[in-house]
Amino acid sequence: MVEVKPLRLKAQKSKREASYSAFSTSPVRVLVDTGIFHLDQFYDYLVPAELDHLVQSGVRLLVPFGSRTVEAIAFDRPDASAEKSLKSIHSVISPFALLNKEILNLILNCARRWASHPYDLINAALPPRVASVEKNFNSNYPAEDKTKKNPRRVYYQFSPGEDEFHSLSAMSIKASKSGGVLLLLPDERDVQGVIESFAKNYPQESLIRLDSSLSRSDRYANYLRVASGEKAIVVGTRSAAFAPVRNLQTIFIHRETSESFYEIRSPGWNARDISFMRSTDEDVSLVITGYSPSAEVAKLIENKWISVTSKKTKVLALSFQQQMGELLPNRIFPEIREALRNGAVLFMTPRKGYSSAMSCAKCRNEAHCECGGKLFKGSAKSDPKCSLCSKEYFEWKCVWCGADKPHLLGRGSERFAEELGRAFPGVPVIASEGDHILSDVSPRSSIVIATPGSAPNVDGGYFAVVILEADRYFSQIDMRAHERARAQIFHAASKVNSRGKVLIVIDSSHPITASIARWSPSILSMRDLKERQETNFPPYFRAIEISAQSSEAVLMANGFKKSLLEGRLPSSTRVLGPSITTIGNSKIILLVDTNDAHIVIEFIHEFGRKRSLAKKSALKYRVDPYALT
Repeated sequence: MVEVKPLRLKAQKSKREASYSAFSTSPVRVLVDTGIFHLDQFYDYLVPAELDHLVQSGVRLLVPFGSRTVEAIAFDRPDASAEKSLKSIHSVISPFALLNKEILNLILNCARRWASHPYDLINAALPPRVASVEKNFNSNYPAEDKTKKNPRRVYYQFSPGEDEFHSLSAMSIKASKSGGVLLLLPDERDVQGVIESFAKNYPQESLIRLDSSLSRSDRYANYLRVASGEKAIVVGTRSAAFAPVRNLQTIFIHRETSESFYEIRSPGWNARDISFMRSTDEDVSLVITGYSPSAEVAKLIENKWISVTSKKTKVLALSFQQQMGELLPNRIFPEIREALRNGAVLFMTPRKGYSSAMSCAKCRNEAHCECGGKLFKGSAKSDPKCSLCSKEYFEWKCVWCGADKPHLLGRGSERFAEELGRAFPGVPVIASEGDHILSDVSPRSSIVIATPGSAPNVDGGYFAVVILEADRYFSQIDMRAHERARAQIFHAASKVNSRGKVLIVIDSSHPITASIARWSPSILSMRDLKERQETNFPPYFRAIEISAQSSEAVLMANGFKKSLLEGRLPSSTRVLGPSITTIGNSKIILLVDTNDAHIVIEFIHEFGRKRSLAKKSALKYRVDPYALT
């Protein structure tokens, strides 16, 4: 029998704290990463004389805090003489200044704006440290005087057939002649598209990429290049909004309507609003690019804070109304056949999959699982499956009448592909969705089916762009439905060629058709703004969404209402809820006029501090979330 040797554990010894005998007369003021919400103020520490030359704004430090040693970021060095009673920093983690004074001030402003602990934003701004990268890093970049020009704030709308990545790279090159450029994009696919455009059209241009697709070492190395002052165009995703770009002069943000720009963790800051803050605080230009603006940007356009730049163009857009729920109205077939004779046709579908729900074909009773979840079909050959518990029904029968024939509801892209293949026999069907997103397709005659955001490009553009079930884009329940629908439909319509048509399956009275024809989203966005203003919703009111256990949420809501009656909250405040979100959990929504918003946000911030002091569970909330549902 084989003898099993006992496990041997390696002994770990803590390093002895370095002892210092002399200290600088100037202390260091720091923000400390304690992980405790109410400990969000500044703390002063002594600086050992031998570390004095290393301790500057933006440097990472190790400091004693209570019985622990924690990380801190140096904010500044006060002129006042250091008190001898202060504790001393332990060490300098890294000699590199990772955040400049402008970014540190931005982080403080963002902490107030989103009722956050400053270190939560610092952790979002800084990539994880890789010590081996620092050992080989050369930061000897020549200093450059900052030059400021009159900042401009522009919304640039792309035209049909325009290569968005080529235009972005060209505008960035032009802006870089005046100083530093920061280009923010929603996701890694867009970052890759811009990088490839630069490589093709401007191979000599220096770029620095900042996004999560990079390895830890590469991302940290790139960040050090930016923080150390290398002259380059910085291209990145959401967290790059905090990048300390050298001599920053212009911020570009592409498709700011994307939910990807919203931080998913509490308190939910977003890159668009941070770009607004940097543009104002640092006096730099802001260029927003896209196909249709968000409600927030549309309001700023209406108030003349942002101007609009777009090319005058017209698109041949036609609407076709469904009569009996058919996939394609009869009148649209000749248009599609004509387009297919010339080349590729794009079909945009509102959702992926096969069928999002099902009912009994005999009695129309909606099919549900034993747990209460709706049944759906993932593909033509798959069995019905529960959307909640994933239980499969191999021999499904209606619980009401016993019939075994299902009626499928809510077509998905796979079912669209199946029906279009039958409607246009002999024409190749190409799908782009989910994990299988194509970047380009051949211009030859074919049917290309794509979900929003996944439509591939085709050389010369599509001869027709068909928006299937267009009313479903607008009929989603969340507040952003119309805004998102405009952006998705305009983006898809932009892929039509100069001789092509945009065919929209929707009621002829819907204004989206006229809006596409004139290539003017303002027709819809202004109406959306008016409705929001009349109902006291963002962007005219600020929103705070608070999540809690249902039993506690009732007490919270009553407490907010009491504070409102007692005048501790502004009279413009509305308390909505609590409403149940999941089993045992509810949410409360506070809406307040933008002029009074800072009072409510400070109230919530202080409420969170008091809960932290009382050692209660952390308050979960989001300030200005992407959607309220």
